Amino acid sequence: QKKAHEVLKGGANNPGIDSNTNRKDASKSSSVVDSKPGGKLPVSKAKSITSDTSNAVDVTPLPSKKTDTNGLLSPPQMNLHEFAPRICVIGIGGAGGNALNNMIANRLSGVDFLALNTDAQHLNTTLTDNRIQLGTTITDGLGCGANPDVGRAAAMESTEEIMDRIGDAHMCFITAGMGGGTGTGAAPVVAEMCFKNDILTVGVENEGISRLKQVVDSMIVVPNQNLYRVITEKDSLVDSLSLSNNILLDGVRSITDLMTRPGLINLDFADVCAVMHGMGNTIIGTGVASGEDRAEKATRDALHNPLLDDELNIISAKALLVNISGEKDLSLHELETASTIIKNMLDEEYANIIFG
Repeated sequence: QKKAHEVLKGGANNPGIDSNTNRKDASKSSSVVDSKPGGKLPVSKAKSITSDTSNAVDVTPLPSKKTDTNGLLSPPQMNLHEFAPRICVIGIGGAGGNALNNMIANRLSGVDFLALNTDAQHLNTTLTDNRIQLGTTITDGLGCGANPDVGRAAAMESTEEIMDRIGDAHMCFITAGMGGGTGTGAAPVVAEMCFKNDILTVGVENEGISRLKQVVDSMIVVPNQNLYRVITEKDSLVDSLSLSNNILLDGVRSITDLMTRPGLINLDFADVCAVMHGMGNTIIGTGVASGEDRAEKATRDALHNPLLDDELNIISAKALLVNISGEKDLSLHELETASTIIKNMLDEEYANIIFG
C-alpha cells in the first residue's frame, strides 16, 4: 500500500514524476514504458466483517487495468480489425467450388468463403463449412441438369439464406464457370443481390461474357481456350485447369492484400472502389521476377498475361490499381521503372493510376 501510494503521488520510488509539479519528465518517458503489458497496482485485500451482520460490508474489487512499470494506467487500445473491410469470395457451381478450394488450399487470408451449389455431392467436397445447398425443393440436391434456368430458380429460392451469409460484406468476388449449369444461372442472381445492396461486386468467370456482366462493378474473364497457349501435350488435365484457378487466385489475392496487409505505400478500400466501382470489363495480371532488371521483367509479364481475354487491352484502360511488393532491397529506382512502363503503355492521358 505504501508503494502504491508513492507511485500515484510521486516520490523516491517514482523518479519519472515530479512530486511538486506532478509532471512527467519528457526526456525519460521513452525509457519507463514496459514492453510487457499487464502490470498491476498492488491491491489491498478486503475482508468482510462477519462479527456483526448488520454492519457487514461487501467489498467487490474493481477489475485490474493494464499499467506501465510506474503504475500509470495505459491508454485504451483500439481493435483496428473492427474497421477492416469485410471481403467475401463466393464460389458458385462446380467450377466456382473448385476455384474456391484452390484459394483455401493456398491459404488466401483476410476473406470469408461461401460455396453455393445445386449438386449436394460436389458441395460436400468444398473445403469450407460455410456452404448453401441451392434450391432444395427444386433440385433435391441432384444438380440442375446443365439447365441454367434451373440454376437461376434455385438461387432465387435461396435468396434470403444467401444474403444472411453475405451479411455486412463490403466487397464480394463471384467466381463461377459459364458452362451452362448452376454457375451460369445462379451467379447473376447472387451478383445482383450484392450489387443492389451497395456491395462492391467483382465477377470472375472461366468462359465468355454472360449476363453476369450486367450486374457487377467489374468483370474478369479467363477464357478456357487460352490455356492451350501455355500448356503442352504432356500436361495433365488437373495441372491445366489449375493454371486457370491460379489466375483467379492471383487476381483475388492481389486485390485483397492491398486492403488487408499494411504496406509502405498503403492503399485502402476506398482506393479499390475508385478503380473498380462501375468499371465493367477488367484485366488482371501478375508478374514475378528476380535478378537483374527484375522490376522491368515482372512489370511486362503482368501486362502481357496469355491467359486473359484477348478482347481487352491495357492500352485503353481508364483506371489502374498497381500492387508492387518485394524484398527489403527493393529500390525507389525499381518502383519508378515499373510505373514508367505502365504509364507509357496507356493511351488515356488522364487515367486514374493508384500505386501501392
